[in-house]
Amino acid sequence: MGENRHTPTRHMQHQGCVPKLDVLIAAPSDPLGRTGWGDFHFAQALQSALGEQKILSRLLFRDQLDGFGIGPNHDLMVIRGKFRPNSEWLRNSRYRQRILWVISWPLDISSEELEDYDLILVASSRDRPRIAALSQRPTYTLHQATEFRCFAPAPKHDGSLLFIGNTRGLQRPIVQNFALAHCPLALIGKGWQKWGLHPEKVSIANGLLPLRYSQALAVLNDHHGAMRDYGYMNNRIYDVLACAVPVITDQAPDCPADLLPGVILHQPGQDDPAQSLERAKQLRRQPEILMEVARKVRQNHSFAARAKTLLPHLIGAKGVQPKCVSPRSEHFEPKS
Repeated sequence: MGENRHTPTRHMQHQGCVPKLDVLIAAPSDPLGRTGWGDFHFAQALQSALGEQKILSRLLFRDQLDGFGIGPNHDLMVIRGKFRPNSEWLRNSRYRQRILWVISWPLDISSEELEDYDLILVASSRDRPRIAALSQRPTYTLHQATEFRCFAPAPKHDGSLLFIGNTRGLQRPIVQNFALAHCPLALIGKGWQKWGLHPEKVSIANGLLPLRYSQALAVLNDHHGAMRDYGYMNNRIYDVLACAVPVITDQAPDCPADLLPGVILHQPGQDDPAQSLERAKQLRRQPEILMEVARKVRQNHSFAARAKTLLPHLIGAKGVQPKCVSPRSEHFEPKS
């Protein structure tokens, strides 16, 4: 289930004392279908970062949960997005501890679901107290992150405002607002023709996003209502800022202060698109500001930083103190 990205060594095959983490995501296991799921790329980036911290990991999909061996040092992390994992499977699993990382869809989570976990991580400091009260479990804030890195100013841009996303049959107010103001838009996604807009393509590979971001003047971003209202800043803001590009967003809920210089808040129907466009141009003329934001992302908001935060919860679980081994991250295949 997924390609191996690290070659095992004989030393690494002795795994009795090594902490291991299964990462369960809502994406399907189909190799063609899962690449369109954001949590698939999110989980892969987390795995790479965990490997640098000498934590073995394997990736589980919502439709492929049976046939996996679970050893004494095995923990489970569920990256909770749109779908809830199978509760019966969770309760019957023999993991050392079960960790939930809530990154979106916060109102879909019930106290009954939270009972299945030993530790809760919430990508919103604003919502953490509510989740803690619902769960009655140890609950910590752990924001989303990015794997993208930038070490040089973005090249000359094309002057456009880039938006990546599908319409899902609905208007995206921030796109409509800039379109009605006749601002130069570049769209990637499905369903835009219904609203009289024409995307340059319907999709883009995750690995091509940094280059495409850097070619735009700025990137437009919006949030689902519950994420906005409960303080969940989405992953795209981290990704764009990591590329030293301004982001124009409807909200930046719970945004870390060190990232705010690269963020342009724009409320559709309230703020003037021309003014937000001009602010983006001003930021592009000050690459030193954007590079400093990118440095802060790399330092404080990368998956590497998040993995270091997770490390004490993994190696210290129930008194386990693993020995040091060479870094490795795995995608294990199910047993036959």
